[in-house]
Amino acid sequence: MLFLLSGAAASGKKAVARQLITRLTTLSAHHENEIPATTGQTRMANMERWVDTALDLEAQGIDLLLLAASPLGELLASPRAPDLAGIAACLLDCHDHERSRRIARREPDPSWPFGMDMLCWAAWHRMHAIDPRWEQRVIRDAFREHYAWDRWCHWTHEDPRWRVELVDTTTQSVPETVDTVAGWITRVRLHGTPLARAAAWWE
Repeated sequence: MLFLLSGAAASGKKAVARQLITRLTTLSAHHENEIPATTGQTRMANMERWVDTALDLEAQGIDLLLLAASPLGELLASPRAPDLAGIAACLLDCHDHERSRRIARREPDPSWPFGMDMLCWAAWHRMHAIDPRWEQRVIRDAFREHYAWDRWCHWTHEDPRWRVELVDTTTQSVPETVDTVAGWITRVRLHGTPLARAAAWWE
């Protein structure tokens, strides 16, 4: 299955994944940017390639933990998402002031400078994780063609299929966040996900 670990920059995705793969078996962790983007490559097109990778790993009995800026709604709209054995999503988040401090300690990324755009993206992620109806235009308007938004665009926050684990990393140490995310993955593996292929969640 595909475990989506999403969040805006500096939420802790890479730091957590490095330790998770030593803790959990049959789990392969990858960052979305590992697949080189071609000219004009969109975030959604890149997600399609990772869904294909997840399907290949499934055939080997391995789950994919994908670190991505993409929210759950983009994954669910990907053409081959229903082919996955299961999908589960977790959002890592932190307070804006903490995000600023973490980014200040990094080497600047000229392609994605710290500013209000990044903070607004983090805030949108936070709302999307709670309510699938929140400002859908943010992702749908950018990728109108080819993607199956109607699979989930009418769901409400009460729909049992819309389940995003929220983890606030503001005051947590990396080991504490690793424990939290490892616990989430273990629970999903044990109890299943409402976004399972066998449940035909897209219907």
